[in-house]
Amino acid sequence: MNSQIDPRQALSDVHRRVTGELLHLMDGLYSNIEDGLFELAYRTDHEAQQRRCFDLMREMRFQRSRVVQNFARRLQSGFDGWLRGDASAGAAGDALAERMARKCTSHFGGVLQALTERCSDAVGRETSRTELPIGPLHVACSFIASMKALRFDDHAIEIVEDLFNRFVLERLGPVYGECNLKLEQAGFCTADELAQMARVRA
Repeated sequence: MNSQIDPRQALSDVHRRVTGELLHLMDGLYSNIEDGLFELAYRTDHEAQQRRCFDLMREMRFQRSRVVQNFARRLQSGFDGWLRGDASAGAAGDALAERMARKCTSHFGGVLQALTERCSDAVGRETSRTELPIGPLHVACSFIASMKALRFDDHAIEIVEDLFNRFVLERLGPVYGECNLKLEQAGFCTADELAQMARVRA
């Protein structure tokens, strides 16, 4: 660890960068949500499902600012809890969130692992990809929690799941790469880099 860098500030900067990107991606989600829900509605022959999509379209538009504000607030709360080492801040255990995050976690596995290990080095304790407050699982959990807080039910969340994956989670790769580079430049190391440094010192 580079003692010249304040770890909490470095982590806060990374979290702020990811949150900013997520809010930008949420704008993209809302720009495409009507077309996406129309597509889902016309892909089914079931009238009840079509009506549900149209109702959800109106409700998502009406609740937009509250969904986004809740989402941002939960991202911050999860980060603050993780920084304190609060075990209850973890995101594991939500099956829907795990399903939403799976593809993103797999697709960006390498950079997420490096980012997780650098965050572990910065915070001074072991953390995992499922605990990472800027990771796909925490992002998915924060979105689901913000929807549920506004009384969207599981069925409504499942309807927008694919859209959230497509317009938010699957577009996080570049910002993860940027944040990994920032932490590397700040002197925070992956497990392999720490092991290599230890061998050099031995």
